Amino acid sequence: MTSRSFFHHPDRPPTSAAAEGPGRRTLLRSGGGLLAAAGLAPLLSACGESGGGGSGDGGSARVEDTQAGTAGAVIRPISEQRRLVGDLDLTYVAGTGPGDVQNKLLSGALDVASMGPVGAAVSQAAGADVVIFSTSLANHVRWLVPENSPYRTVKDLRGKKVATPPKNSDAYRSAQLSTAVNDIDFETDYRVHPGAVLAGLSLFERGDVDAIVTIEPNATRLVAKGARQLVTVTGLWQQGTGSGADLFLNGQGAKRSWVDQNGRAAAGLARLRLRAHEYIHDNPGILADLHESYGIPASEKKAVALLPERLAGIYPVEWGRASFTSMRDQLQIAVRTGLISAAPEKTVYRDLG
Repeated sequence: MTSRSFFHHPDRPPTSAAAEGPGRRTLLRSGGGLLAAAGLAPLLSACGESGGGGSGDGGSARVEDTQAGTAGAVIRPISEQRRLVGDLDLTYVAGTGPGDVQNKLLSGALDVASMGPVGAAVSQAAGADVVIFSTSLANHVRWLVPENSPYRTVKDLRGKKVATPPKNSDAYRSAQLSTAVNDIDFETDYRVHPGAVLAGLSLFERGDVDAIVTIEPNATRLVAKGARQLVTVTGLWQQGTGSGADLFLNGQGAKRSWVDQNGRAAAGLARLRLRAHEYIHDNPGILADLHESYGIPASEKKAVALLPERLAGIYPVEWGRASFTSMRDQLQIAVRTGLISAAPEKTVYRDLG
């Protein structure tokens, strides 16, 4: 592991970014600019600055439904089986995975959706004041190649075709960050093929790309079929920064105005998520039991058996200093490496206590 450190603030408290750089700017360098990459222009014109569809009584929320092929797919069945929902009035809205749920949040179709720190910064810069108020997932993005591939490291793949999640997803942005701290320009050094997660899987399984950057549980399914995992995004991040900490992927995000107006619902969702994660931590075998929620059929016995081992650790059981530090570090390095031009004016997270 390199001895260099990208960080200057191991213990500094969360601060406003107003003093760190200019105000609202075009942040994202990739994908032809912020609005094109994030798809925010039509979304924001459609929803304006409304706080979403919450009733204001603090008890209701429109949230992501279980989505096969995503790590969050087990949260609804666990919360319902364990009666963790309590008196929350939840409306489940279907989505198609990374990128899509962020779009639905910004358009107003969802009150709460997964959101990472860079995504929240990009949204704020485009006029959507998004805040992350609860944990969701530790980073579970993996680099894989076919079993017979000659490539052994991500640097070996320079110039090669790589399937990736959508550009506006937390998974894609974390891949950019983790390569940037290893002196690799993700979009220049690779021939990236971004798109829906299932589309990336198809490209990889047909042999149309040399590697895939993908999320769980899809990475586990590929490994079970013989694919070789080169590295995790967290591993790349730790290698490039000298940090030994886990890499925060995303939390439950919402418009700041929605959180202000629906504090009871936000706090209830935060508690529900932590309790679901604690149950997984104490009973990792539940992930194999819920393989169908992940979209893995019983016939894929090896993949089912691998789920507790490979996925139990991606459901954090805390929302506090470690998460906040990871988000600040990611934003600091995103600025330093040019992925965003300035830190957001407002902190991207909130501790509801």
